[in-house]
Formats: sequence, structure tokens, C-alpha cells
Amino acid sequence: MAAGSMAELVSMTITASQQTPSADWNNPRLVLEIPDSSLEESLQFVENISRRTYVEDVHFVLKAIVGPIICLFGLMGNTLSILTWRRPGMSSSTGRYLTGQAIANICFLLMFLLCDSLQLWCPSVKQAVVYGAFFSYFGFPMFYFSVICSIWFTVGLTVDRYIMVCWITKAKKFCNESRATFGMVVTALCSFIINIPHFASFTPIYQGHGEGDNNSTEVTAPGAAFAPTTFTTGPGGQAYEFWVHCIFIILGPWVTIFFMNIMIITKLSQANKRMADKKTSHSLKKSKESENQITRLLLTVTFTFLIFMGLTCVVQCLITNTPPGADVLALSASLSFSVTGVLLNSSLNFLLYCMSGRRFRMELLKMFGLVSVDSQSSSNTDTTSSNISTKPVSTISTQFTSKDV
Repeated sequence: MAAGSMAELVSMTITASQQTPSADWNNPRLVLEIPDSSLEESLQFVENISRRTYVEDVHFVLKAIVGPIICLFGLMGNTLSILTWRRPGMSSSTGRYLTGQAIANICFLLMFLLCDSLQLWCPSVKQAVVYGAFFSYFGFPMFYFSVICSIWFTVGLTVDRYIMVCWITKAKKFCNESRATFGMVVTALCSFIINIPHFASFTPIYQGHGEGDNNSTEVTAPGAAFAPTTFTTGPGGQAYEFWVHCIFIILGPWVTIFFMNIMIITKLSQANKRMADKKTSHSLKKSKESENQITRLLLTVTFTFLIFMGLTCVVQCLITNTPPGADVLALSASLSFSVTGVLLNSSLNFLLYCMSGRRFRMELLKMFGLVSVDSQSSSNTDTTSSNISTKPVSTISTQFTSKDV
């Protein structure tokens, strides 16, 4: 957005100069507005315009082409995830959290299409008063609300699994669908409260109603029907963006997920070592393979979260508190790449479920009628030990191989 605004400013300056009635085309100052400039400064000016054009191309490719493709895959994948996790055979606290996460991801992907991609597909939509009101009072706030919910639902899921693994005796009491539903409601409410300032970040602009001098011959380019408020551009808004994005949304959740996953992996390793002497070589090998799969999955997802969300955090912090000498155009392009990473993080869950969860794959195939009931019944023999009170170690393996954290 920053790069686009600067490019529009340059374009408006040149256009206004060309359309002035008294323009003398033999005078170069009326074209580029570079008074008393050296050749080096003039070349730098032209280079900056070229770089702004390049950044605009990056924004267009990522937000109008790559982003929508990821969104379409994510919308389909999250919808299938909801349908699968809501099936009777998949009912659990884990399934409830994953359903809520998929709903939040769908909302986020839709808001990206409506608030970012649509403006590039049809630039004139930004001048519509109705769109200005939508963007200011719904689209922009809901974009961030869905991101916060998705991230903290992941934290809730991690806590739920941590209790299943490390506090087995309390799992039956705390890890159930009613508790998960209550946790998601509280999380959504807190996310809405922390997101309230975003409802005051933009305001609609009603243009063409008695503004300016009707007798003026000056030509002005039409602007967007929404604009940042004084809160957004002021120190209060800058501090809010810094602390919310870099601390509450990114740093706090990541630290929680990372350390809980480390404790979960450690607990699983200890449990398998204690039972090693009670197992045959075949079952021991199978247990080790399951443990390695879980370890790789948890670490992959944790560091995927770090890369995608951490990049957004770093770029957002640099944009909010731009250091002296920083390349603003490079930061603007980096922000588009980081947002694309968040889109991937919100769209890949379905693929991860299919790759890592045998029960999820079987339920998905059963939903489409691609697997027989007999095959489904035989596959359930590996998951009948999911009752925590009878075989806790099998429960741990079954729960974790069905989903990434």
C-alpha cells in the first residue's frame, strides 16, 4: 500500500502538470518538476520511479494472481476439513478446535480476496462509497480478527494436546468437545476485544458533495473512498500495531506452541522408552516410526509457523518503526511476500491432514463413498485404543498422527 501510494503521487504530479492549460511543453520543469537538480539527482529520480513500478508489479503478481490461487485451494481444503472433522467418527476436542481453525481460515482467505485482490482486479471499486464503508467497518477489521482467531485456536489445540500427553489423568475432564467449544468462544471474544481498534483504523470518504470550487479548471484524480484515520497515523495507532502484531499475535503464540511441542515430544519419547522392553521387535519398530513421524510433523509445523508468521512480524515491525535509511520500497515488497506466506499457512492444513492422518484420509474417502464400510471397520482396529483411560500411549500416537499442531 505504501509503494502504491508513492507511485500514485508521482503519477498525479505528472498528470496534473500535463493537463494545466498554461503548460509550456518546451519547459522541462513543467513535466518532471525537478527544479535546479543535478544530473545525478535526475537519474536517481528516474531510478526511483522504475523501482516503484517494479514493486507495484510484485504487489500485483502476489495479490492478484498467486494469492487468489492459494485462496481457492485453501477455501476448498478448509471446507473439506470442516465436513470431515464434523463427521461422527471424528468427534473429539481436537476435531472441534480444527473445525474452528478452518472456519477462521476461510474468513481470512475471503477477506484477502475482497480487501486486497479485488482492488487490483478492479481498481475503480476503491472509489465506490459502498466499498469504502465495507472496507473500513467490516473488511479490514475482520481480516485481522480472523488471523488472530486462527492463531490462538492453534494455541488452544496445542494446550489440548499437551494435556492429553502430559496430564493423562486429567485429559478426560478437560479434553472434551464442550470444553473445546467453551475455549473457542472465549478465544473469539478476547480476539474481538483486542481487535476493536482496527474498526477505527479507516473511515469512508464521501466524495463529490460540495467539495472544491465548481468554477475551477484544475483536474484532480479520483481517490479511494476510504482513508486512514488520525488514530492509525498517530503514535497511538503505531504503538497498537507494533505490540499487537509483534507481541500478542506472533511472539506469545509462537513461544507457547514451541515449548509445549518440545514437552510433548519429550513425553512421547520417554513413554516409548519405558515400554520398549514390553514390546516385540515389530511393535517397537512401528512405535519408533510413529514417534519419528510425530516429531517431524510437530517440528515442521512449528517452524513453518515461525517462518510464515515470523516474517510478517518482522516486516510489520520495520514498517511501523521504520529505521533511518531503511528501503521503504523493499519493505513494501517484503510485506506482500509475508502476507503470501500467511495465506499458505492458512491453506495447507488440509494437505497436512491428508498426509499425516490415516483416520482423516479414511473418513474423507468414506464421505465420498470411495471406501467400503468393511475397510473402514478394519482400519478402526488400529484406533480403538484411542480411549485414554485404557491405553494412554496408543491414544497419544493416534491423536497426533491425525493432525499437525
